[in-house]
Parts: sequence; structure tokens; C-alpha cells
Amino acid sequence: MLLSSLESFVEIAKNKSKLRKLKIAVAAAEDETTLFALKMLSDQGIAEPILVGDRDIIVSLADKLGYDIDRYEVIHEKNKGEACKQAVALVKEGHADMLTRGSIGTPEYLRPILHRETGLKKAKIVSQAAFIQIATYHKVFAYTDSGINISPDVNEKAQMIQQCVDVFHSLGVSKPKVAVIAATEGVKTAMPSTIDAAILTQMNRRDSIKGCLVDGPLSIDLAFSSESVKHKGITTEVGGDVDLILLPDINSANVFYKTTTFLGGAKAASFIIGTIAPVDFPSRSDSVETKYYAIACALAQCNV
Repeated sequence: MLLSSLESFVEIAKNKSKLRKLKIAVAAAEDETTLFALKMLSDQGIAEPILVGDRDIIVSLADKLGYDIDRYEVIHEKNKGEACKQAVALVKEGHADMLTRGSIGTPEYLRPILHRETGLKKAKIVSQAAFIQIATYHKVFAYTDSGINISPDVNEKAQMIQQCVDVFHSLGVSKPKVAVIAATEGVKTAMPSTIDAAILTQMNRRDSIKGCLVDGPLSIDLAFSSESVKHKGITTEVGGDVDLILLPDINSANVFYKTTTFLGGAKAASFIIGTIAPVDFPSRSDSVETKYYAIACALAQCNV
């Protein structure tokens, strides 16, 4: 399957909603752009929210948007941290299929998600990833990790790749192509990221990282441009047709994400992996469109 645009996630979510109505737990739901994004999904019959937060503000914002929420459950909780805990509990107890954030900061949002006993963490490592649609590339691709893991070691990077690959599988992409990014395609002892990349490539060849094709180190131009691959004379099955890129650390990943979205006009759908249910991870300042696609991406990953 080719993920041609972020709209692909909406179509996958629509098909899943035909089997069962999906429910979205919304932490601190008193946020206008989040409610607008939810309205767009609700209007298409894709999912219905459970809104946790300050009821008065939620109702006021919904009225402003022309969003009829009388048919949906609204759980009143003015404290944003407590609202997030309750939204997480809804997902953990199976009352909701996924979690999204409204008007709550990142540390407050992540804390109950990652709580050892009451949270949603299921894997040793939880990572952030995002799908990107940009006019200069022929398909949607994903990257990791600009939001959680600061400087992952090679074993953590292997887990991050496998988690992302599993997401691709759930979306119908059977063998995603993975580029491990560095500043050069050569393996250099002075550049630890290139050594990690070579190890990860070999791990994939020995089937320690499954269900994908990994190559690295590759520079960004080699990952995305067939012309660069030809010009540099590199032999690669990944270069020019990459589905997933692993950036060396949180700094490079964050710069990549913000450069593509703010300067490159890319659309993004950010989410968290390694949890018992899909969790989307938009910025509070993201546009309605970005939040819409982030929620749709998480819905597309739900089990039905």
C-alpha cells in the first residue's frame, strides 16, 4: 500500500469506523482547534469524543464552532493534570480507543501516559514519530524522534525502528524502507551516528530488525533523492524511496521537523509509539488541519 497523502489515514479510519464506532478520549478538551478537528471527524461519522475538562469552557467553545456535543460524554474536571489522568484511565480501561490532547502542556500530558502503574506504556521504550506530507516528495514518510528520546543508544534506536515499522504494517505497508540518517554515507569513527547506522543495517540483515529494509548511514539527500543516489554512485535499495528516517538524536530530529513544517510547508501527523493504544502528540499551537490529521493517524492505528 502507498500512503499517498495524510488523507490516507482518514480513509483507513473511515473503513474501521464501519466495523465499530471509535472513541477518542480528549485530555483537557477546552481547546478550540482540538474541538474543531474533532468536529471534522465527527461530521464524517468516523469517531466520537469523550471530552474531559472544564465543562463550561468546552460547551462555550463548541457552541462557537457550531459543534453539537450534547450527544457526547463530557466529564467535568477543571484541573488539567487530573483531566489528563482521567482521559488516560478511559483508554487504559477500554472505554476509549485512543488518546489526544487539548489545552495541556507536554510534561503534564506525558506524565500520566508514562506512569509505571496507571499509564499506557507497554514497551521498554516509548518514542515519538510523525508522518510527513511535503510537496517535494512523492509519498508520505515518517521520521523519529523529535519529542521524547534525547540521545538514544543503538539498541534503543533498533527498538524505535521496529516500533515504527510495526505502525507501517498496521497501515498496510508491508516492507517499509528505512534510512538511518547521518551527515555522510561513510562510516567514520569520529562520527558515532555513522557507526550506529552501520550496526542497525547489519541487524536488519541478520533479522534482528524485522519486516523492513534498513540502510545507513545515508545523508538526507540520498534518502530522498534518486538523482543524488545516481550522482554519488551509491548502491542502495532505500535511497530515493524512503518510508521512514531515523534521525541521530532529538536535536537533529526537532530541527528536521520544524524546518520541513515551518519553512517547507509540510503537513504532519505526530504520535507516540510503545503504548497499549494509539496516542497522538500534536503541539498545542498546531493548526486545526495538523490536529485533524494527527487524530486520524492515531484512529487508523486502532484495533477493531
